[in-house]
Amino acid sequence: MSSTYSCWPVMLVVYNLPPSLCMKDEFTFLSMLIPGPKQPGNDIDIYLQPLIDELQELWRGVYTYDASEKKFFNMRAMLLWTINDFPAYGNLAGCATKGRYACPLCGENTDAHWLKHSRKMSYCNHIRFLPKNHPYRKKKFTSSRLRNKAPPCPTIPKGTEVAEQLLSVVNNFGKGRKKRSRDEEEDSMWKKKSVFFSLPYWEVLVVRHNLDVMHVEKNVCESIINTLLDCKGKSKDHYQSRLDLQDMGIMPQLHPYEEDNITRLPPATYTLSKSEKKLFCKRLFDLKLPYGYSSKISTCVDVEKHKLTGLKSHDCHVLMQQLLAIAIRGIMEEGPRVAILRLSKLFYGLCQHVVDKEEIVQLELEAAEILCKLEDYFPPSFFDPMIHLVVHLPREVRLCGPV
Repeated sequence: MSSTYSCWPVMLVVYNLPPSLCMKDEFTFLSMLIPGPKQPGNDIDIYLQPLIDELQELWRGVYTYDASEKKFFNMRAMLLWTINDFPAYGNLAGCATKGRYACPLCGENTDAHWLKHSRKMSYCNHIRFLPKNHPYRKKKFTSSRLRNKAPPCPTIPKGTEVAEQLLSVVNNFGKGRKKRSRDEEEDSMWKKKSVFFSLPYWEVLVVRHNLDVMHVEKNVCESIINTLLDCKGKSKDHYQSRLDLQDMGIMPQLHPYEEDNITRLPPATYTLSKSEKKLFCKRLFDLKLPYGYSSKISTCVDVEKHKLTGLKSHDCHVLMQQLLAIAIRGIMEEGPRVAILRLSKLFYGLCQHVVDKEEIVQLELEAAEILCKLEDYFPPSFFDPMIHLVVHLPREVRLCGPV
């Protein structure tokens, strides 16, 4: 899927309305429309400046007439947070979304490891998000999450700490600016000082930018399906990833070996045979769903070539939470299958209309446990930034409410 024209709408939602109303079309304001044909990137601050000026005026107060009370009053408003996909997250927050500091929440405490053969960063060691007395911390060091001995849990930087880090950052907008070199990207996670920090209250907010759960869910779903079906060019398990396992000295059962002058890759616990891949696709192709439940999934399934293409965000939403459990039932080993099912249940719990605070606290622990389980079966190349961001989603639901 590609697009030759990118147009960015900036919409405002009134959050002091009931949850059933605040996301309705009639209560959503289109504050501006940033034209294409290309995305604004880091220069989005230039387009947002008029909106920031109006938000500053609203913070000081605007003399307004109340039609229900039939009197004037001083109306004040503030911007609570932003919700956007991950690339736009980096553009609005001014932080890196790839490389050494790809996680904006872990910040400088991001645990990233360069994979020499896959030529990408891997974000493992999710054991550090578990309590110190958790049983997982006592396990033998056999997988990628245990390259280091149970490091402590990273602390998410506060807004005031971020503001201090940005004091030395100089904004350089426009087409004539120089791109950051790889060394500069390694030294700092900040690309600019966001225009939102000109709002007097911005640095004291606990959550300033929200991760889009649907965007994370879509990327996680595609990574799992493409790896299970071993789709060429999209699978996270390939020859280079097996060489990385060899260099790291982990998962010896998956190391490549020579046989009759042919390099062979041992099957992993999640590897599907041709018949299992066909059964996986056939189950999705034959599904009959209620009208309006989702789009026609069968149009995205190629049973003969064993792949899924053209999936939209809502398709992945339904697949991840409901249909994937049906497709993988009984066709792979229990360990990775249970880990994937737990991940599906996690996304289902995060997307409920009503959330219980105690259950969300349990989901925070569950997210870390699931990623630790996945690290036992999948290679480090599987753990890109989108997989890692799953561990932060329950916290944002706990602080900001239902998705």
